[in-house]
Amino acid sequence: MILVIALNNLQSWLLAEQFLVLDYIQIPWHFLIAPLFYSFVINYLKIENLFFNILKIIFPVFIISIVFQVVSFSFIKDTSTTAEYELFYEKYTAVEELISFIVSISIFIYTFKIIKFKKNLFKSVLSYDSLKWINTFIFLALLSYAFWALAVGVKFQLNFQNFIVFFYPLRIMTTILIYWLGYELVYMLRQVKERKSIREQNLKKPEAQQNSNSKKFKDIEDYIVDNRRFLDNLLSLETLANELRVSTSQLSKLINEQSSKNFNQLINEYRIEYSKELLQNNDYDQYTITSIALESGFNSKSTFYNAFKKHTGVTPTQFRG
Repeated sequence: MILVIALNNLQSWLLAEQFLVLDYIQIPWHFLIAPLFYSFVINYLKIENLFFNILKIIFPVFIISIVFQVVSFSFIKDTSTTAEYELFYEKYTAVEELISFIVSISIFIYTFKIIKFKKNLFKSVLSYDSLKWINTFIFLALLSYAFWALAVGVKFQLNFQNFIVFFYPLRIMTTILIYWLGYELVYMLRQVKERKSIREQNLKKPEAQQNSNSKKFKDIEDYIVDNRRFLDNLLSLETLANELRVSTSQLSKLINEQSSKNFNQLINEYRIEYSKELLQNNDYDQYTITSIALESGFNSKSTFYNAFKKHTGVTPTQFRG
């Protein structure tokens, strides 16, 4: 997808430089962007078997449109004046781009709906990737679509003349997308890979605290540790109470009385102990602090740093060093 966006921008620059080959063909790279995004999403979320492979339709149409362009442009250029040919060229590419826009935005919206409303299909992925970066991409992409719609509309309004300047905001926006995606994918995919690796190693479970003789509290501790509930960054007092089938007030009171801590302090203590194991494990020397923080159940690196220093007196980096 990034390659196609880059090729589309390169082609626009070559057009502005009046590259001769483009007198006969203007490859509709834009036609592939949304289908490739859709394909990436369903494969990344591991739900490709549940959805149709749209590239099976789009790619043949893409190839056919290129062949048709070459044939028709060559014929028109040989049988018409330069002015007639240039007008036909611009009209054809404008109509093609309008069709591409409609198809593209439709596929993009459908992909957004999958991410937004089909979360039950990819819960395993959500356990190590919140998909915030994809949501940011969607926002930036929608801005690009707005610029694209404006540029195509102006092209028709100006009767296919002197319109090129209105495509500049779109080119700038798509260039930003290329660089942003490059950075985000390298960062996020490393983080996801590290978190998967940590999880697959199946490290030993932290020992439950033995600071109470209360049978009820011991059962709660065993449940949290045996099921590794502390690794769930969405875990709340209400959620745990529902799982244990007790009221939130009873659970909170029991934790306070038996551990002299509140719920968050207790859960963070388990998380810190788990993260300490990861930080001391030589297998994870090259893993980022962020990956370890997220895989230990914290929502962010900053939250992890604050909790870790409060619990141990040193930062995670100092502890690892």
